[in-house]
Amino acid sequence: MADERETIVIIGAGIIGVSTAYFTAKKLAEKYPVNQRPRLILLEQCEPGCSASGKSGGFLARHWSDGTDTEKLAQFSYDLHAKLAAELGGADKWGYRAVDTFCAEIDRIPVMPAKQHKSSHFRTEAESVVTSIEVIAPRSRRSSPAATTMEYSLPTTPNEENMQPNSTHASIAVPEIESVKVVEPGTVPWLRTNVLTKLRQVGDTANTAQVDPLKLTRALLAEAKARGLEIVKAKVIDVAETGYRPPLIEFPVDNCARGKATIDEEFKVVGPSSSAPASTSLAGNSPVGTQGGWGKPMTNKPYILQLDQGSDIPADKIVVACGAWVTSCLRWEAFRDVSASQIPIQGLRVHYLLAKPKYDLPAQAVFAEINGTVYSGEDAIEIYPRPDGSVFVCGEALDDPEMPPHNPFEPIYSKRATNRLKQIVNDVSPALSFDIIQYGLACHLPVHAKGIPVISKVPNTRGLYVAAGHGCWGILNGPATGLSVSELLVDDQPTSLDLSNFRLDRWY
Repeated sequence: MADERETIVIIGAGIIGVSTAYFTAKKLAEKYPVNQRPRLILLEQCEPGCSASGKSGGFLARHWSDGTDTEKLAQFSYDLHAKLAAELGGADKWGYRAVDTFCAEIDRIPVMPAKQHKSSHFRTEAESVVTSIEVIAPRSRRSSPAATTMEYSLPTTPNEENMQPNSTHASIAVPEIESVKVVEPGTVPWLRTNVLTKLRQVGDTANTAQVDPLKLTRALLAEAKARGLEIVKAKVIDVAETGYRPPLIEFPVDNCARGKATIDEEFKVVGPSSSAPASTSLAGNSPVGTQGGWGKPMTNKPYILQLDQGSDIPADKIVVACGAWVTSCLRWEAFRDVSASQIPIQGLRVHYLLAKPKYDLPAQAVFAEINGTVYSGEDAIEIYPRPDGSVFVCGEALDDPEMPPHNPFEPIYSKRATNRLKQIVNDVSPALSFDIIQYGLACHLPVHAKGIPVISKVPNTRGLYVAAGHGCWGILNGPATGLSVSELLVDDQPTSLDLSNFRLDRWY
């Protein structure tokens, strides 16, 4: 017998999808008795938090988006992080804690040169003391002597991909805010004070914090599952719309064969009609309800998710929250009226490593800017000591946005970029001459061409939604996004935030 309950499906088990699942499950549990509660299903083709949501720094800032379209979203979500941590034990479960945040301007550091490639020229004694930054060969991109943007290059190694950056893209930009103040170098004791040219405090425990994003994602998922969330591991092949039949074009074969066919006289568009072929059932489905449409299973629900394995899922409402893979929905029938210009979201490849320092570090986040290099401003190296004793380091977001591979587990890192990251971090701090826990890692941040996410119902549809494109602020803005989408799903309108800045048809 067919399940007549409303069915809500969320596609993607990153922080956005899981936050949506958590708040939706919570609202449904509060609103409906168990036997009347709508079904809530989370679809994920790999593992929860397998891409950016499990491989990012987890930095939270309440005030760094002030003056932008995401100001209210960031402020609300920052406060919501604190509320969730208090309610669910976030300090223990996902390492939530307030931090002091600094921007460190660093000079080049005199060290012995790295081992030279066989094709390199021999250095004289006078040339033997170089900087770590010179070891990776800064090259000016501009002919102007005033240019400060540099490009790094390492001696090539056999079979190594040549991935030279041709442009820089933002990870987390240190803001120009009134609260920034210059502090003494010793304020961050684990940095090399002899190479610091300036240390600025850009956040404190009142407005910056951190989480372990993978632990956060999985903790919220466990809470949602306890409230009735169903989890299905499968890939969506298509989302069909019940009752929709693509227009057919009648093609007069005889006239065409004679070369006499014209668009006006010989072609006729035929829409859905009572003479359409009988509906057939997809694999894994039995006919239920009313006729679904030409070539579709019969169901009383408006949409059918066709999966690569297991049974297809009839649904009333669908949320696409699959990060850098969100444009996959453009190939699905139900999303036929959504254009690529409305979701110009691609994956920005960012490299990171996880390490264990020589000793425990305090609750301080550092954005390291190295003078005269590309590692400044929006491309600073980010260093986040965590409560569990590890240190998360990320940077090297220097590649053009790209379509990520279909499998999020596919290795995507550049050995060249990872080596640069390790070299720089070793030079920034004596405490970070570390043992590597995880090395050679990268993920794709879902970046929107306009720099703001999409959080919207698809116009003129019965129940399609998109929530993606949060870029480097996905962990920060995930809870508020999830809460807002849950309000759309359960209450038909957002009540916590005004989502007009994030509507799908804002730009096009």
